[in-house]
Amino acid sequence: MEQDDLSDIQNDARSQNLVRAIERFIRVLNEQAGEKHAAKVILEGAILQGSELEQKPERFIEKELIDPVMRVLGYEPRFQPTGFNGLGGRYPDFTALNLDITNFGEVKKPGRIENARKESFEYLQKATDRPIVGIATDGFVWILHTATDPQEEPAYTHHVTLNDLFEKIRLEQTQPNADRRSRTHLRNLSQKFVSQFNASHVEELVIDN
Repeated sequence: MEQDDLSDIQNDARSQNLVRAIERFIRVLNEQAGEKHAAKVILEGAILQGSELEQKPERFIEKELIDPVMRVLGYEPRFQPTGFNGLGGRYPDFTALNLDITNFGEVKKPGRIENARKESFEYLQKATDRPIVGIATDGFVWILHTATDPQEEPAYTHHVTLNDLFEKIRLEQTQPNADRRSRTHLRNLSQKFVSQFNASHVEELVIDN
């Protein structure tokens, strides 16, 4: 079996597991924030409100969405990590323990991806380790920056939006007669994300350079 064939099989499995993870997240979001507010967040791009959740939105997103999605992608995430060179005692929202390169990410509540991107990029600029990888996400949008050489500034690498996938899953869950036997259309929506953000691919981006 060719390596590309194996990658395709792995990514198809990841896509299927990603769909399941998002399905579970939407069910939990409906339960905790109420279906009306959840629908506004998913279908209209509304900001997720802590008053509706009765907890901090960022912590809710980390537990119910970021952690399971990272694991689908092959990462072993740790939240609120410390010990990064150059950050002056500040710490990012998460890191992946199983990557052989320095990496960290910033999480903001849905609708605040620009804040996550800004903070993630600032941390990457301050960090002195190279190679390095940074992820910014609000759970719906994922942005990747990388840098390989000691004098290199972090560069924009990938940007994937999962809004269509969230919307289709949310709408399907509201239709009692929806056909859930074939998930091809949902897996197709997730293919770009899992191929560009899985742990093996991200590590290769900086190590191979």
